[in-house]
Amino acid sequence: MTKLSTELQNQKLRLFARVDTSTKLKILERQKPVFHKLKSIYSDIDNSLLTLASLVVSINDVLKEIDTVNFNAIKLKTKSVRQKAKRDKMLGYWAIIRTLKLEQDLSFRQIVQYLKKYHKLEVAHSTLYRLWSELETKKFKQNGEK
Repeated sequence: MTKLSTELQNQKLRLFARVDTSTKLKILERQKPVFHKLKSIYSDIDNSLLTLASLVVSINDVLKEIDTVNFNAIKLKTKSVRQKAKRDKMLGYWAIIRTLKLEQDLSFRQIVQYLKKYHKLEVAHSTLYRLWSELETKKFKQNGEK
């Protein structure tokens, strides 16, 4: 019905989750006429499947209208939200991270393994290092330590 593969349909639905509210409302407004059009063509198919198909088709139509600058901005916003979420999680475990680094003298790779094993937090060692450099290096410089 949608003439899109399952993976492309899932991609469109993920994009729907990332767009702003006004774009979501625009998509939902377009979904109703698309649903009725599909219903008239495929009257023997279940309404829930038609609803999903009409949503995917309307997402695809609206995204075609969005220019590349706005589309790339949507992608960038989502990426920064995910990075902020990881950063916030790491800050929640910062006391543990400091203890492991300063008192146990573990490497960043070992700390990442510890967080993954005992706290189910998966981060890259380079991300942890960057946050460490940002927070702890500033702290040492402010205190006049090396």
